[in-house]
Amino acid sequence: MRLYDWGVAPEAAGAIRAGAVGVSGEQQRAQVLMVEALHAMPAGVTARGWVTVMFYVPKERGYQRYGLAVWAERDASGAVTLLTDGCDG
Repeated sequence: MRLYDWGVAPEAAGAIRAGAVGVSGEQQRAQVLMVEALHAMPAGVTARGWVTVMFYVPKERGYQRYGLAVWAERDASGAVTLLTDGCDG
């Protein structure tokens, strides 16, 4: 089973801090939620976002992160640049 972990981390005073996070069963949905969270940041805030693919590992009875599927950057003007590594999950 695959899950898609998404998150956003705003930068404040040069330091990255915790922001919105979530999990989805679909990569596209995780990507949409991540981009929405980036756009919801206050004016002037820069931030980074990501979507990570996770797989269930029965022997460990839990999930392991497999790889970064999508990442994005938001500049102070509010423009979001979305980048992918080609991973389709």
